[in-house]
Amino acid sequence: MPQDAKSMRKECKLITEKGVKNLVLIVKPEASSQGKGIYLTRDPEEIDQDEHCVVQSYINQPYLMEKMKFDLRLYVLVLGIDPLRIYLSKEGLARLSTKCYDEVNDRNLDDMTMHLTNYSINKTSGKFVQNRAAIIDSTGHKRSLKFTLKYLEKCEGEDSAKLMVQIKDIIVKTLISAQASVSDTFKSVQLDDFENSMCFEILGFDIMLDSKCKPYLLEVNHSPSFSTDSPLDEKVKGELIKDTMRLLGLTKKRKQMYRKNI
Repeated sequence: MPQDAKSMRKECKLITEKGVKNLVLIVKPEASSQGKGIYLTRDPEEIDQDEHCVVQSYINQPYLMEKMKFDLRLYVLVLGIDPLRIYLSKEGLARLSTKCYDEVNDRNLDDMTMHLTNYSINKTSGKFVQNRAAIIDSTGHKRSLKFTLKYLEKCEGEDSAKLMVQIKDIIVKTLISAQASVSDTFKSVQLDDFENSMCFEILGFDIMLDSKCKPYLLEVNHSPSFSTDSPLDEKVKGELIKDTMRLLGLTKKRKQMYRKNI
């Protein structure tokens, strides 16, 4: 928005014509973070047509953990652009809302601690429970990815391996969609990157599951938070940074090799 306002209204009309009775849109301000300014609406005409924002279909029937919504924060390292080289961290975070979920209605439309899973919003809730020990990743409103996959497998009977294949497919296709334009831009300013490893980026992929355990991409964060407010944060993000340094090959031996060649 605003350039896609006409297309957005047309798409909403098509959705309602297909018989969807409870169309809900989630509106996210452009160039914002930490859930600031996000709101829900059931009427596309309520959105300011000149507002710079992203409008998405709200997932009305999300997968729940202990009756609460959650999303997955996955960390992806882009280590080379041509050819594309990407790595998915084996560990990540599940972030829960702090209020039991109820289907969107006029009474709870503005209840952000129910509808949003953003940590920055839910940590201000009186119901928020912080993780107190890295090895105890099954309590609180942040869980580890490994625990979440085990929970889906053992408690809900889901195929976690199949789910991860679907999530990896989303990640690969998302990055492929941007690869050509990023590659062209990179080559215009860096002509001598023979190792295809001069630059790197850690991306935060936010994934949400619907009630049938189908994953959807919510957004990609180009500068995900590395704050460590809990032991679980410190463990997950600390290992992520260590693994990134290893993959970058930032060793003393390699540094000396380059110095000799200068």
